[in-house]
Amino acid sequence: MLVFLELKHLLLEVLPSPTMVAQGRLLCIQNHLAMVCDSLWAINSMIEIPEMGVLFNYIWHHRFNSPLHVPVEFADWVTDVATAVIDMGELLSRIMDWEASLHFRHVILVELKEMLCDLNSLALRGSAMGLPRDPMGSMNPLREDYSIVLKNEVVGRHEDLEKLIEIFQQQQLVPSNNNGDDYNPFVIVIDGEERVGKTTLAYMIYHHTWVRQQFHHRIWVDLSPSVSTLEMIKIIGKEFAESINNEEYCDQKLHLELPLQAMWEYINEQLDGSRYLLVLHCLDLNSLISQPEWSELKNILLRVGGPGSAVLVILKSSTQSVSDMSFQNRVKDITTYYLKPLSDDAWLELFKRHAAMTIPPSKRDIVFKGSTFAMPLFQLVGQTFGAKFWGSLGHSIQVEDLFPCEIKDIHMVRNFPFAIVRLLQYHYLLDKDYNVILHMLTAESLIPVEGLSPGWTEIYERFRYGRESTFCFPRKVYLHRKVPGDSTTIPRCCRYLRLEINARAIPFRLPTMPVEVNKKMIALILREDEATTQEDDKRMTFQVYKKRLMKPATTISLQVYKKRRTKAATTISKFLDKMSVRLVHLHILVVETSMIQSLPNEISKLVSLRYLHLSKLEIELLPKSLFDLLNLQILSLLHCKNLQKMPGRIHKLKKLQILKLAYCTKLQQLPRSITRLKNLEELNVEGCCFLRKLPEDLVSFKSLKILNVAGCASLSQIPHGIEQSIGLRKLSGIFVGVNEGFVLTQLQVLTNLQEIRLQNLERAEEIQTEVLMGQQSLWDLSLHWGGEEKKESSESTTSLQVLEALRPSLQLKRLEIISYKGVEFPTWMSKQQLAGFNSLVEVRLINLKSWDNLQNIEIIEIVGCQELRCLPQSMQRLKHLYKMTINSCNNLTTLVALDSLKELNIYACPVLAFDLEAFTKLRGLTSKGCPKMQIYHDAWKKKDEERWWKNRRR
Repeated sequence: MLVFLELKHLLLEVLPSPTMVAQGRLLCIQNHLAMVCDSLWAINSMIEIPEMGVLFNYIWHHRFNSPLHVPVEFADWVTDVATAVIDMGELLSRIMDWEASLHFRHVILVELKEMLCDLNSLALRGSAMGLPRDPMGSMNPLREDYSIVLKNEVVGRHEDLEKLIEIFQQQQLVPSNNNGDDYNPFVIVIDGEERVGKTTLAYMIYHHTWVRQQFHHRIWVDLSPSVSTLEMIKIIGKEFAESINNEEYCDQKLHLELPLQAMWEYINEQLDGSRYLLVLHCLDLNSLISQPEWSELKNILLRVGGPGSAVLVILKSSTQSVSDMSFQNRVKDITTYYLKPLSDDAWLELFKRHAAMTIPPSKRDIVFKGSTFAMPLFQLVGQTFGAKFWGSLGHSIQVEDLFPCEIKDIHMVRNFPFAIVRLLQYHYLLDKDYNVILHMLTAESLIPVEGLSPGWTEIYERFRYGRESTFCFPRKVYLHRKVPGDSTTIPRCCRYLRLEINARAIPFRLPTMPVEVNKKMIALILREDEATTQEDDKRMTFQVYKKRLMKPATTISLQVYKKRRTKAATTISKFLDKMSVRLVHLHILVVETSMIQSLPNEISKLVSLRYLHLSKLEIELLPKSLFDLLNLQILSLLHCKNLQKMPGRIHKLKKLQILKLAYCTKLQQLPRSITRLKNLEELNVEGCCFLRKLPEDLVSFKSLKILNVAGCASLSQIPHGIEQSIGLRKLSGIFVGVNEGFVLTQLQVLTNLQEIRLQNLERAEEIQTEVLMGQQSLWDLSLHWGGEEKKESSESTTSLQVLEALRPSLQLKRLEIISYKGVEFPTWMSKQQLAGFNSLVEVRLINLKSWDNLQNIEIIEIVGCQELRCLPQSMQRLKHLYKMTINSCNNLTTLVALDSLKELNIYACPVLAFDLEAFTKLRGLTSKGCPKMQIYHDAWKKKDEERWWKNRRR
């Protein structure tokens, strides 16, 4: 995890938030928070050079086995800063807990003072090591005196600044825009390649003297790719309200979830026709300006502020990647200003400024001369960021050793959204357990209950694979420890810990945590070693079989195995019992092992616990003390196959947002008191095959967003009136048919659905209306025709009519169709109609008879197509296809050449064999269970390595 990303999150998102400010005033600790903020900014101004050095050193060593030497004290300082920042974030989260912070105000104040001493000590250590302070990193960019820093530090952008100010001034003279709307705010987009300084230029505009005089309110909003239309409008509204600077409103109302209409009515009243400048900082225009979202936001902005108001949009990425610049054709009221890279002279000046901070005077002439020689290469890759980067590392590297493409990697890491950074960090800690990772992010309030939105999911998938993922988080601040191992000590900086449980180890033991770790631990993960467990289970089965054959000598190992497993279970239980008292700040506890048959009552001592994940446990009943965890937000009980019922005390978990009971196969009913969980947003009972019914008043859940009943074979009906749950976002596993109490036409009422997964569509009656056309928010649709077969000859005709009626809106991004009975697709899946689905990026067709009309598809997964012997030649027309997965196609013998394919995954295709020479863009290949492909797989791997080394030498 990179320290400056954690710092950025605290300094720009957490500390200045209206809720934190209001809470600080309530607890009378606002002065302490201000001092903490100043100390963090001081550290932020010094962290870049050692952080860059550590990261670059790691990349260089990892890829080229040619390490650069970063001073040990630098690396130690970075680790200590990271630990302090993590602790500060955890303390701030407790301050944000309204009830708890009031009760423990004295304790929080003591910890805040201790934290302030630690931060000041780190700042002094940085100065003592000679780390220079970067003025642009020493204060909040939105502070008024930041304009002085910009004036002194920015190089080569004043001409661009004056041009943009002139555009704004000219617009002030024109009362209306192209459309003739007198109060329509003027919109300008700063576009350009990455790393050229677009954000810095926007800050210069924000602080310009003329802008401060002409605009009564200036609002800066950072929009992540995950922001939906509703969230975007809510975020912008809160920033507007804060800019009004009405303390009474901010303290008493802003931290509450007000209706949007009431919020914007208040904003309009307070603005009273005054002029505003709204700055929107977003990843790209596609994440902001798709027609419905932009229209809705624009309509709101029309109603507030006076003539001459303006919106400035800064794009982190470049619109050059948007095919044919199509956004300009859709949005006519936007002016685009393209920011060019720095001139050679400006780039060199910026490089020298940063190099002068770290390079001794005796070496500057050599480095500056070398940088002038290599400057065109640098500028092509790094531009503004490159000048700062190479200047900061000038003391560690020689010009002839530079490998410019690495700057792309480092810049990419620096610009990850914070939630994506945490996601990738947990990905390393949890071995790709995606669902648990998402819940950990939810427990830390980084993402909503619904999980990652499509935008963030795409970013995560793009960087999870390939060589980029190997370098992102070299510093193991969040430690991944496996026990037993070479050492049982836990470093004092450990905050996120994974312990591997291996019952085969002799003796089995868990480490003793130092006192400083006990107090600070945030997440603890106990997981059974799956590979070892599976191997031991096979051994046990085999030994039982041999015992039946009357060979008693072979039963000793089985007895030893059982004895070790019992001893390990006892050790784990004692460990949990002991740690429950000590880990007072633990937020996340994950326990996955089949060795535990009961939980200690002392689990109630984990008063700060937000996420409890228990998987594969042999428990039959949950302890009553578990329901004393009043801060618990997520309770996940997966594959607890012996769990028979949920206690009626569940209603005591008033903050519970997510309840997952998936594959608790002995669970037959839910307690009535569950409906008293007013904050519950997700209920997941997937695979609970003996669950007979859901509570009848389930629809009283006003906050319910996700309902998953997939695989609940005994569930005869869902509660009546489910269509009244207008807040539902994801609906999974609904068995369609009039006998189940749910008909497809009920979907028309649920207009906020984002994901729909329907099962048993073969039992659906013919539908006359297009029930999904009005679902503008729907982006994920799964349709399953599995289950019992119909006998009528009209089966394929009915399937076609049902699929025709399930035509989704054009906003769909993912479509999955399983076991479709028809022999042709509906009209909305024709070539001409699919062209209108501009957002569609993934189609999964499972067990079908489908191959045309998929020209815009980027990802294809082919599963279980037993009749398929070769892919059709028409697939060569899929010019946008970059990822394909083929699984369990037993008769598939060959593939057609796909020029656009970049990633290919093949599993369990025993007769498949083809040469990979024609797959010219392929960069990722996985082949398992395909014996005839092995020779081609090995040959491709060899050539891929040769190509990579050749590119490196260049």
